[in-house]
Amino acid sequence: MGGLRDFSVYAMIKVFLGCLLISLLFFPGCSPKYLGPHAEDGGVRFSIKAPGAKKVAIAGSFNQWDAGTDLLSGPDDEGIWTIVLPLAEGRYEYLFLIDGTKWVLDPEVPFEDDGFGGKNSVVLLGKP
Repeated sequence: MGGLRDFSVYAMIKVFLGCLLISLLFFPGCSPKYLGPHAEDGGVRFSIKAPGAKKVAIAGSFNQWDAGTDLLSGPDDEGIWTIVLPLAEGRYEYLFLIDGTKWVLDPEVPFEDDGFGGKNSVVLLGKP
């Protein structure tokens, strides 16, 4: 009798995994969002998950580190904030500013020392 019970659990797991695979293949909106910078119509989309934030900005070499220039919209229902910036090919350093007080690295990209004891996220756009 124990073998039948084990088979039922195995069958349930198999059905669950099959449903998960089907939903990811045929309903990609249900799959986890990629948050790193990526090209889209109009520029480059930057995103960060900050569900409790009231305001999120991005500052970097592309806007002379002005944290008041580029405010992200959001959050969406998953707590993700986004902005699309019209950037040319090149190398950019940046950080997110959460609620005007907390500087945050983009967890999806490499970072480098900023020369002042801190670190900046780095994105390369265009041809390597």
